[in-house]
Amino acid sequence: MLWKKISVAIPNDFDPEIISDVFMRVGANGTEMVDDENDSVKTKINSYFDENSYNETILNNLQAQIKKLPEFGFDITGVEVSVSELDDSSWENEWKQYYHPVKISRYLTVVPNWVDYQPKYQDEHIIVMDPGKSFGTGTHPTTYSCMQALELILGDADSLYDVGTGSGILSIQARLLGVKDIKAYDLDPEAVRAAKENIQLNPGCEDIEVFENSLLDGVDGKVDVIVANMLADVIQKFIPDIDGHLNANGFVVLSGIINEKEALITEQMAEQDFMVLEAFHLKGWSTLICRRKEEYEAEDGAILR
Repeated sequence: MLWKKISVAIPNDFDPEIISDVFMRVGANGTEMVDDENDSVKTKINSYFDENSYNETILNNLQAQIKKLPEFGFDITGVEVSVSELDDSSWENEWKQYYHPVKISRYLTVVPNWVDYQPKYQDEHIIVMDPGKSFGTGTHPTTYSCMQALELILGDADSLYDVGTGSGILSIQARLLGVKDIKAYDLDPEAVRAAKENIQLNPGCEDIEVFENSLLDGVDGKVDVIVANMLADVIQKFIPDIDGHLNANGFVVLSGIINEKEALITEQMAEQDFMVLEAFHLKGWSTLICRRKEEYEAEDGAILR
């Protein structure tokens, strides 16, 4: 099978979320963000289309929407679109050149399923992933920071909702760190399929349930931890539902937030009587650890479980 790879090169100070959103609007199932191998001051946002789903209209619509961005105040100087063609073997190598073992912390390493990785420590947890076309393999700043945040606050947590699960990596991490009851949700059926497949690659995780669902719509019950790694605009819609799905003394981890929208999310959480305990910043993205304000104050400033 032949694949079309559409790449949008952007200056490093250009918001990649904008281009990812444009890709989604023209029919992409997902995007990847990688350093531009030919230009150290640029980043590339890539998306892939198989020969059955690609047509020139997709490219034309993408270029047209990028040209309209200045109308909304975005400077598109240096933004460049290119197209290349890959066969199945090239597709596989394309992914493999960007994915390698990623050490999230002293105790956690994410390993692509084609790498024979040997743990360096007896207590090192290994998450095996098939990157496929799904977002969330530990290499993106939001996933990386989100995993570090979860390692801090999971503690004795017994239950977790993974909202916008993507590849399922956060659910797998939670299980490896001791969380028993885990449910994952994603609106994209391709992400649901990929998450289920990745879960099966990790022994002890097979019973993690993955559902095709919009946020937590129609979901009953409460959990100790809610994690949501999604675009900031989606998180804004989700915030009002958090309190009703969170157990007493629960934690919330929100990621996928560009730095410029962190204050907006923080303010909206405050309106729901939540406060930000810790903020991680990496390559223009923010990840927030949150708790109910009254519960935090009752514990006299304790952050960890």
